[in-house]
Amino acid sequence: MAKIHMLVLGRLQTNCYILESEKESIIIDGGDEPERILRFVKDIRAAPKLIVATHAHFDHVLGVDRIKRELQIPFAIHKEDIEILESMQTRVRQLMGFSVPPPPKPDQFLADGQEIAVGDDLVEVIHTPGHSPGSISLAGDGYVFTGDALFHQSIGRTDLPGGDPDTLIRSIRKRLFTLDDETIVYPGHGPETSIGDEKVANPFVGQLYTRTR
Repeated sequence: MAKIHMLVLGRLQTNCYILESEKESIIIDGGDEPERILRFVKDIRAAPKLIVATHAHFDHVLGVDRIKRELQIPFAIHKEDIEILESMQTRVRQLMGFSVPPPPKPDQFLADGQEIAVGDDLVEVIHTPGHSPGSISLAGDGYVFTGDALFHQSIGRTDLPGGDPDTLIRSIRKRLFTLDDETIVYPGHGPETSIGDEKVANPFVGQLYTRTR
């Protein structure tokens, strides 16, 4: 059975997850503070095999280069986020007013429906664009990592380059809300929630929103 560990990292308090199963692990959204991630992975003694970014915004990838270098493992994103990744330095400087290091180079591109094996677990890649063109979620047995698509009582912002509100709402309703209601949602920021709770009470995409329109 998989174990899910969470570290909250960096100035934007981004959730980094380590998914562990049978002494293997993958790192999801290594957004900053790579030394903390490396120390944690070493402590749990579950050999990392891959770093995945749910999307290419800076707060989800800043720690990747050092992790790649020290652990000698590949970095994977969805191909439709490559432009956002490559323009990361310019956009952060323009939109946020500070500088960041050059972006990491992806070693693999993930596709919708692809499965990633982690020990005894299989995690399915679900393309959930809207927050960014290449945003993905990763669904396993009873859990889903949603990046910045779906949060507890909220959804990802769509006012950044590549964002689109209609696309994001469609991704959540057509892709994520088809998962079992009991599925635990592990978002890119903030606390965990469940698919069932968000289907009912999310003020942007849930049933309560629909009833009040």
